[in-house]
Amino acid sequence: MGVVYVILLVYNKMKSKGVMAMNNYENLSKDELIKLLKDRDYQILNNQSKLLNLELEIKKRDEEIDDLTIKYRDLNIELDKMIKKYDNLNQRAIRDTYNKFVKTSEKTNDNEDAINEAEANAEPKKNGRKQGGSNFIKDLVATRTEVIELPEGERLCPSCGEVMVEFGQDVVKKLVKHPATYEVVEYIIKKYKCPNCDSTVKQGLVDNTFGHSPATPSVVADVINMKYNLGVPLDRFSKYLINMKINISTQNLSNYVLKAADLLKPIYAELKLKLIQNDVKIIHADETTLQVIDVKDRQKSYMFVYTTSFYDNLVYLYDFSEDRKTDKTEKLLEGFDGYLVCDKYAGYDRFKDKLKGIQRCMVHARRYFFDVTKALKPEEAKNSKAKLIVDRFDAIFNYEKQYRLKKYTIPEILEKRNSKEYQDLVDKLHDEVWNTNPQPGSLLEKAVNYTKGAWDELFTYRSYGYLEPSNNLAERAVKPFVIGRKNFLFSKTIDGAEASGLLFSLVQTAKANGLVVEKYLEYALDNINKKPVGELVPWSKSLPKELHIRIIK
Repeated sequence: MGVVYVILLVYNKMKSKGVMAMNNYENLSKDELIKLLKDRDYQILNNQSKLLNLELEIKKRDEEIDDLTIKYRDLNIELDKMIKKYDNLNQRAIRDTYNKFVKTSEKTNDNEDAINEAEANAEPKKNGRKQGGSNFIKDLVATRTEVIELPEGERLCPSCGEVMVEFGQDVVKKLVKHPATYEVVEYIIKKYKCPNCDSTVKQGLVDNTFGHSPATPSVVADVINMKYNLGVPLDRFSKYLINMKINISTQNLSNYVLKAADLLKPIYAELKLKLIQNDVKIIHADETTLQVIDVKDRQKSYMFVYTTSFYDNLVYLYDFSEDRKTDKTEKLLEGFDGYLVCDKYAGYDRFKDKLKGIQRCMVHARRYFFDVTKALKPEEAKNSKAKLIVDRFDAIFNYEKQYRLKKYTIPEILEKRNSKEYQDLVDKLHDEVWNTNPQPGSLLEKAVNYTKGAWDELFTYRSYGYLEPSNNLAERAVKPFVIGRKNFLFSKTIDGAEASGLLFSLVQTAKANGLVVEKYLEYALDNINKKPVGELVPWSKSLPKELHIRIIK
C-alpha cells in the first residue's frame, strides 16, 4: 500500500509537470516504475544536500554577523573610553573657562565635579608615564613650522673664530594660545533690475538664519558651546563680550539660543526616532533635578536622560518634565518594544507589562553596600558583611568584564551567563543578602531592602545578551547636565528648560559620535534649511571630516 501511494505521488507530480500522460504511466513496467522511484530518491537526496549547504551558509553568515556585532560593540566601548579622555580635558577646559568669569573666591578645582560613577566597571590602573602632564604635546599635530637659525654674526666659533657649519637639528613642539576673535563683516548687497521690466528686481543673498539679527550660525554655535558644553552662564558670557567691546546683552544671547533650539527641532526629532527604533531594542534612562522659576507650584522639576546602548549609534536625549512622573517617558516610548535599563525609581514600574523587560542597575545596588563600607573604619570595613556583599557583586562584574575582553559573541555571552558557574555566583550573592540581619534604620538595612526589592530585575540581562547589568551610560550622560546646572543654577521659563534639553541632546550626542561640538552646531545651523535632516544628524556619514575631533590617546 505504501509503495503504491508513493508511486501515485511521483506520478501526479510528473503529470502536473507534463512529464507523462496517463496512458504512458499505465503502460510502464515494474522496472520502469522502480527506476522512476530511484530517480525521485536521487532528486530528494540532491535537494537535501543543497538544503544542507544552504543551512551551512546561513550558519556561516550568522557567525559573521555575530563577529561584526562584537566588533561594533567593542568599537563603541573603545570610542566611549576615548570620549571619557576627551571629557576629562573638556571638564578641565570648563573649569578654566569658568574661572575666567568669576572672582577668586568662586573659582573651582579639579575635584569639585567628581560624581559617584560605577566603581565596579572602572578600568585597572596601568603603570607607565602619566598622561595629561607635559607629554600631551607629543600627540598634537603642528599647524605650522618655524625654523630657528642663528644670525650670521653669531655663527663664529668663540675659540678659533672660524665660521660654524650646520650639522643637525632639534625638533621641539610648543603650545601657543591665540585669543578668540570676532569680526564685523559689512555686506554690500547689490541690487539688479531689468531695464525693460521695472518690477523685476534681484539681489545677492546674505545669511539670514537668524532673520534681521546680526547673529550668524558661527556666533550662535559659539554661544551654545559656551553654555551647554563649557558650562559658562549667558550673563557671564555677555560680560565677557562686553569687555571685548561687543555689547550683546544676556537677553539677546538667550534669544539666539531659543531661536537656535527652534531651528534644530527637526534634528532633535530624529534623535528621538533613532532612540526608540534602535537596532537592539535597549534604552537606558535616568533623571536629575532642575529648578524652573516659572513653575510656581514646585521647587524641583526634572530633566530625564535617555541613551541607546553600546551596540548602536550613541544617542543622548534630554527631555524636560515639570515633575518626576514618567508620563512623558510613556509618551516617548510609544512604539518601543524592547528593554528599559534604569534604577529602582518606582516611576519606571509602569513599564513592566508594556516592554519586554526592565533591567535595574546592579551598580546602584552595589553602591548602597559600598557606602556602608565607607562609613566604617578601615578595619571594620574589611571584615564587614557589606564588604563581603560588595565582593560578591565584584565577582559578577569581573566575569562580565572578561566576556568583553575575550570578545565573546552574544550567544556565547548568554551561554556563559546561564552556566552553573555563573549561577553559583548569583546564588552566593543571594545567600549573603538574604542572610543579613541589619539594624532597623541603618544604611545596611537600606542596602538590603533595595537589593531584595529589585532582585529579579537585577538579572534580566541573563536572558538577553545585548543587555548590560549596569546603567552607566545614562548615569554618565547625566553628569554634564549636573555640572552645567551647577553653573547656570536654574532655568527661568519652561521654554528655556525645553530648549536646554534639546541643545544638551545635540551637544552630548555630537560628542559621543566624535564631533567637535562648536563646528558641528555651526554646520547644522548653517544647513538646517538647505540639506535633508538625515544628513545633519550627528552619526551621519555625510558630515564633513573636519567636524570630527582627533582624540588624544
